[in-house]
Amino acid sequence: MMKIGSLDTVEALKMAIQCKMEMKSYYAKCAQLMHNDDAMTILDGLAEKEERHRIQLIRKYSSISGKKILYLNLGKKHKLGTLIPCGEDPNEAVRAAKKNETEIKNFYTTVSRRLYESDMRQMFRQLAMEEEQHIALLESTFVEPLNLDQGAAAQNDAIYQEMAAEGNDGASTW
Repeated sequence: MMKIGSLDTVEALKMAIQCKMEMKSYYAKCAQLMHNDDAMTILDGLAEKEERHRIQLIRKYSSISGKKILYLNLGKKHKLGTLIPCGEDPNEAVRAAKKNETEIKNFYTTVSRRLYESDMRQMFRQLAMEEEQHIALLESTFVEPLNLDQGAAAQNDAIYQEMAAEGNDGASTW
């Protein structure tokens, strides 16, 4: 973990913007791994939320620094080194998403305690609460044990198709 004690407001905002960019990309990739429309919708929705938050943070950055961000390509000092990249296994991707959200929430909470300006402290507290909501959504949607791999989805589809076929045959006997 980085030394946050010396972080100023502009640097904290840059890091927050980078976190939002990384998580938007993460959720977009994670959604592509899913074979369930509901799971895809939730993950795409989280990607959209991350994008909206990124835009809000860029506006705040511009108002504080007087600079515009057209794109952000920060060095390692502006990235949370503890974030896990999205792999190819949907089960692990969802588990890693929960861990990443927790890391980002902890970062925002720590920053909120170290910044001098009251409005910035409040903004980072709000960001931490939003990450907490993301965690709660992920945990309530993707309950362990996860079963998100393609083989299981295809097997479940086959079971539902078989049940539906039986249901049609059985419907005439009622």
